[in-house]
Amino acid sequence: MTTSNRRIIMSFGRLFAVKSWPSYPNLQAAPFSSIGHHGSRPDPSKTRVNLVARRLQSTSTSTTTSSTGEIIQSIQPMPYGTGNYATVIISNHTRLNSLNSKLIAQLTQTMHTLAKDPTVRLTILRGSTPLVSSDTSSSTTTTTTTPPTRVKKHVASFSSGADIYEMSRLTTSEEARVFISKLSGLCESIRRHTTVTVAAIDGLCFGGALEVAACADWRYATRTSTFGMPETKHGIPSVIHARLLANIVGWQRCRELVYLARVYDADTMFSWGLVDVLADDAPALQVEISALVREIATLGPQALREQKALVTAWEDLDLRQGIDAGVDAFANMWRDGGSEPKAFMKHFTERKKNAKA
Repeated sequence: MTTSNRRIIMSFGRLFAVKSWPSYPNLQAAPFSSIGHHGSRPDPSKTRVNLVARRLQSTSTSTTTSSTGEIIQSIQPMPYGTGNYATVIISNHTRLNSLNSKLIAQLTQTMHTLAKDPTVRLTILRGSTPLVSSDTSSSTTTTTTTPPTRVKKHVASFSSGADIYEMSRLTTSEEARVFISKLSGLCESIRRHTTVTVAAIDGLCFGGALEVAACADWRYATRTSTFGMPETKHGIPSVIHARLLANIVGWQRCRELVYLARVYDADTMFSWGLVDVLADDAPALQVEISALVREIATLGPQALREQKALVTAWEDLDLRQGIDAGVDAFANMWRDGGSEPKAFMKHFTERKKNAKA
């Protein structure tokens, strides 16, 4: 397998409440079928899913017009009949998937819609592969006055961040407040999402896009990806959800990121803890994502959503309040009489009995 070392952080949590839970007929038979006694992960090389091919079999929608970019959403079934997972693609080909106000609004609405769907258990955020112009010539020296040929080439980009052209046209404090508040709302829609969220990063991830990625539960990235907070080079501070960077990489590295506007490679961000899973290339990244899809399919849907809500509460609350919130989260699993805990615990005890027989 071509993937590199992986770091798994078992943290979930967001605050949306779901009042009813879907029924999964195969839930009792399948939860532990691909995980061993000690919780080992399934082999990613055997679980690869080609999302592009499967989009023909999935629900796929585009929520904006191509003139300002578009948000492409697709929903695919998870293994074992235990729900669905969503892929949300930022597509703004002419601007390296930068986030303008219209895209921010549409992506925020997409995240809110998915959060209300109890069948969706995992949401993957990724960027499209933009086409950009570049100059080409047959040699480094020329004796003609013919201008170089302009061609289009693919450039990997999760997102280059908030649209700098739009920000450059802001003229008042109120306009600036409205713009940054929209981006903050998008980040919150991800941070407080009901599903597990993964930012699948291949290529550029700068500024506001890095804040979006920081709001996800995990950041999976290719080795060729690059990261940075370039705001101070553009005459503005890094704000809103850049605050999360201190939680992820520590205060001193956060200072370096937001003060100095440096560009970092994926290996450095992996060593800092900003990148959780590092893959050699885009196909290897897809293998890792597919493995995660299969693993999440084996977990209790209601338990995982409750855990998401609790971890987000832990981020916002003090120690005593966080402990008390955990009592509520545990009790919430018996709102319907405990159908999910009973099913999973029964499966566990029966498996132990069969192993001893």
